[in-house]
Amino acid sequence: MSWMQKLYRTYNEAEKKSDLPDLDKLAPLWHSPQTAHIQIILDGNGGFISARVLQDKSIVMLPVTEKSEGRTSGLAPHALADSLQYIAKDLKHSYTEKVSVEIEGKNGKKKKREEKKEFFTFDLYFNQLNEWCNCTDNTKILAVRKYVQKGSVLSDLIREKVIPTDDKGNLLDNWSEKDNQGRTKPDLFNVLTKEQGKFEIRKALVIWSVQIPGDREPDTWRDKIVQDEWGRYYQKTLTERFCSILGDKVKVRDSHPAKLTYSGDKAKLISSNDTHGLTYLGRFSDAAQAASISAEVSHKAHAALRWLIARQGIRNGDQVTVAWAISGKPIPSPLQDVQDYLPQSIDDLDFSIAEDELDMPSETVSGSVDWANNIGRQAAKIIKKKMRGYQAELKQLDQISLLMLDSATPGRMALTYYQEFLPADYFANLDAWVDDFAWYQRYSREEKDGKKTIKHTEWPCLPPSPYAIFKTIYGKTADKDGKIKKQLYARLLPVIAGGSAVPIPYDLVVQSFQTACNPSGGEHWEWERNIGVACALYKGWRARHHDLSQRRTYSMALDKENRSRDYLYGRLIAHAENLEWYALYLQNGKKTPTRITNAERYFQQFAQRPYSTWRNLDAEKLIPYKNYLSSLGKTFYKDDIGEIMDLFQSEDFVRDDKLSGEFLLGYHCQKMELTRQIAARAAAKQKKTETAE
Repeated sequence: MSWMQKLYRTYNEAEKKSDLPDLDKLAPLWHSPQTAHIQIILDGNGGFISARVLQDKSIVMLPVTEKSEGRTSGLAPHALADSLQYIAKDLKHSYTEKVSVEIEGKNGKKKKREEKKEFFTFDLYFNQLNEWCNCTDNTKILAVRKYVQKGSVLSDLIREKVIPTDDKGNLLDNWSEKDNQGRTKPDLFNVLTKEQGKFEIRKALVIWSVQIPGDREPDTWRDKIVQDEWGRYYQKTLTERFCSILGDKVKVRDSHPAKLTYSGDKAKLISSNDTHGLTYLGRFSDAAQAASISAEVSHKAHAALRWLIARQGIRNGDQVTVAWAISGKPIPSPLQDVQDYLPQSIDDLDFSIAEDELDMPSETVSGSVDWANNIGRQAAKIIKKKMRGYQAELKQLDQISLLMLDSATPGRMALTYYQEFLPADYFANLDAWVDDFAWYQRYSREEKDGKKTIKHTEWPCLPPSPYAIFKTIYGKTADKDGKIKKQLYARLLPVIAGGSAVPIPYDLVVQSFQTACNPSGGEHWEWERNIGVACALYKGWRARHHDLSQRRTYSMALDKENRSRDYLYGRLIAHAENLEWYALYLQNGKKTPTRITNAERYFQQFAQRPYSTWRNLDAEKLIPYKNYLSSLGKTFYKDDIGEIMDLFQSEDFVRDDKLSGEFLLGYHCQKMELTRQIAARAAAKQKKTETAE
């Protein structure tokens, strides 16, 4: 339960500060976020003034009870504001309940029998509100009681045209544009959701505003005095037991909050409703002996978690990951795409962190950073410095917590990962992820240049995002319920947050390699992305290999001294691709070729049988393009390919067994180097032209 203790402390720290973002979304004691639909405005004497539909589906903090906070199908009214079925006496909404009655038998003896009896839902709400009013002199609370007691809520809302009715005065529960041509759709139908094809008017939630002369806050859901009064009052109604978190005898609760990830979320982290099975029987006589949690701790922990998720959580369907510091300072999430931390404007870029880099990113038309020209580790260095900026805001012993939640069923939430760190360890682990897994990653970006939209392809040296890894490994695999993606994220989180001691699962490396070796498996841009991801995963796997003798670090720059067979074969096919592409480019009048090269077509086969495939390419497929380039006096390819062939060990070159992921590293490094050389020649030519002019 240490996660609850940390969340409880986070809530207490947040209460002391006023500069934290979205602090108004941190629920006060015994309050819960609810989606409101209608606002009724009263005067201080409980007189009706006006009403309106809340078009923006406002989520407000409303006073709740232990039962109402987690209600699903049962009846449990909120304390002050609630749906029409509870607050509208004239709606006459009722429910049936079995009651025990005494009857006289034939022999004169009395016996008990269960009978069904009808009750009004309004009475549940009013009796509870009345008990609170008997313990307070707050004008706003008393005004609400006085108004609802009149029993005119529904009729007032109909008169104000907030509740729609038909020509006969009956409540509307459906709307068809075809049947209502020339009429305006009721505003309430724009905020209510249909249930079984109909609008449930009775479930429209009403909130109260009470206008009192001299009072600056008429809205009861924002009034701190009303909030505090309900929290103190309801806390006194609870029983005392030993709290497993505080280690003391305090007011406790048996039912715990839901609505952790969004206002309609019914899943609970803590739940115990099995009083007949084997959940605790045999060891304890009741559930409270197994675990009992303070009402204040439970509320504050769940409220803090809800607040943190809304503020900085990473969502993946029902799966949510959140990293936070007890102090409330912002913490980067391990599952965040690190590309988001790169500066978008050239003015925001700190060049001092990359003095050892020869190639700086250039500036685009709109002044943003063009990462396509950055071939070093500058992007990774910027990310690491950004992370250090977060760390600098924390004290040395500030606690950082990281957890992952997932809904096992609609009513049950599971804590699938939890870890605690000191700032130095947490950020060192994120740095290790950047260092071990950084590689050229393909990103596309659009920017406006007047009326034109310019598309840019960028290759920053960064670790791949979890989403890019998912798309590379599973691609177009059907994942309608998101289970595959959630399983992948759950496997990646310990790798990213756990530091160098946690290797990436090898099956992910193999799957990414197989996908990257298939250029025809999707669009060309997808293949480029897949290669970047596969290279990153292989590089990181080798950096964290369990066998120390197999560990190796790879430079992202082309390593011309690397004599590994797999690396050299990767360089060879990159040159073969470049050779054919350049010949086609010239043949098409210096226009980008529209068909793929033979090197790309045979790429998958090359990874399986490199020697035999290369002989086929070199001796047959590339001959026409070599001859064409030679006729133009362009024989650069001979030196390039010859330089690589000289590095091969003869016995390595003629082997035809499968290539490893290192093959992709060699291919990608060589391809990026060729791209850089082309860009450098074009820039030099442009500069020469400008100088001549």
